[in-house]
Amino acid sequence: MMERFGDYHLITKIATGGMAEIFLAKHVNSPVTSMPVAIKRILRQHNTNHAFIKMFLAEARIICNLTHESIVKIYDFGKHDEMYYIAMEYVFGQNLGQLLKRYDQKGKILPLDMVLEITAAVLEGLDFAHNARDRNGHFLKIVHLDMNPNNILLSYDGRVKLVDFGIAHAAYTKSLKRTLETVQGTYGYLSPEQCLDRLVDRRSDLFSLGVILYEMVSGKSLFKHLESDAAILHAIVHDTIPDVRTANPAVPREIAAIIGKALQKDPERRYASAAEMLGDIRKFQAMREFDPQSETLPIVLKREFASHFIKMTQVLERAQTTYLMDEIFKDIGEIEEINLEEEVRFRETELADREQRIEEEEEREENRRSLKGWLLALLLGACALLLIAGGVGVYLFYPFQAGTVEVFVSTLPPEADMFIDGRDTGLKTPASLKLIKGRTYIFGFHKDNLAAEIPFVPSGE
Repeated sequence: MMERFGDYHLITKIATGGMAEIFLAKHVNSPVTSMPVAIKRILRQHNTNHAFIKMFLAEARIICNLTHESIVKIYDFGKHDEMYYIAMEYVFGQNLGQLLKRYDQKGKILPLDMVLEITAAVLEGLDFAHNARDRNGHFLKIVHLDMNPNNILLSYDGRVKLVDFGIAHAAYTKSLKRTLETVQGTYGYLSPEQCLDRLVDRRSDLFSLGVILYEMVSGKSLFKHLESDAAILHAIVHDTIPDVRTANPAVPREIAAIIGKALQKDPERRYASAAEMLGDIRKFQAMREFDPQSETLPIVLKREFASHFIKMTQVLERAQTTYLMDEIFKDIGEIEEINLEEEVRFRETELADREQRIEEEEEREENRRSLKGWLLALLLGACALLLIAGGVGVYLFYPFQAGTVEVFVSTLPPEADMFIDGRDTGLKTPASLKLIKGRTYIFGFHKDNLAAEIPFVPSGE
């Protein structure tokens, strides 16, 4: 059920932390077709924690001075019903921490081109923040201080954005306390000067980003795997940083050198600025040969988090068309995973009358167990629609070779064996394929006692 919160309708909760919760929301006066916003709201039981509230509002004050494509925007902040909140840009996607976890579970490492793309975008955002000035032209001296994979957001359309400047240090804030026990930030990604409660500047963020870059290219953590916070702090301050090539010999020497410089314990030996580190990243990118087979960030995210992408697409569509009708969201359920028995309908035309649609959905639910043919029809429809959508939609933002087109294929239920022209591809859905434009392919899908076969002609038009 939607909740009215000040000038916003809270559509559904998308995250909960120890101190705050985040909602997908819309401003009551916003156009129906506008994208929702994210409302970050302090949990009611922490409204008397004045130190946290001060830090929370400091985040809003800091980001209000930052307008950059690689930094999440702040639209509004304030207090309603004794609860403080920030209204910010909603990023439809995942965070880097979730992507790294998914690849770690599969024993895989992110493609290097993608790592460089993410790192470059983060450095652009940091460089802007580090050099930001207020409306009067005063240098703000912003340092993020909590650079970790969960604070790097990746959208399904390929954008990379920094978020959560909640403990950021600026000219008018004091985030760090005077005892080691109150060090703030994510312990596995702190800089040595943060651990020792020494003066910090922009180079602290570059050390933290070096830790993240090490993890992305090696698939191994530097510090967060250690048994305690005390062990992590000791290792960051005293232990020698291992060469990343010992963890992954395939890492190019140039990238290993960039990581090594970012991870110098002495700030004077590190990169002096994000711009300097970005310059070295760009030089390496320029000397690399273009790989037409390299997967793009949008394709990887939509494949690895297919259930979340489909589910949240439905939520957003409903929010944009009928977000004032509370009951439309009563059965959203868990966002991350989709029940394979749940019917997911892909609409080919505009939504029909709401009452008629609900009646049709109820009728399908009642007859689903007895009419197994519906499931097969759903599989065929989903395959055909996704093949067509993949051939056209994905083509719009992926630089294909002449005469070919990349198609993203997904089925409901997923994990179906995929055949082309009667031959087993060895792939399971969802998967991406590069096909010849204009050629007729016969796609076959098999899962348990279900089977489907449809013709498909890729088109680049």
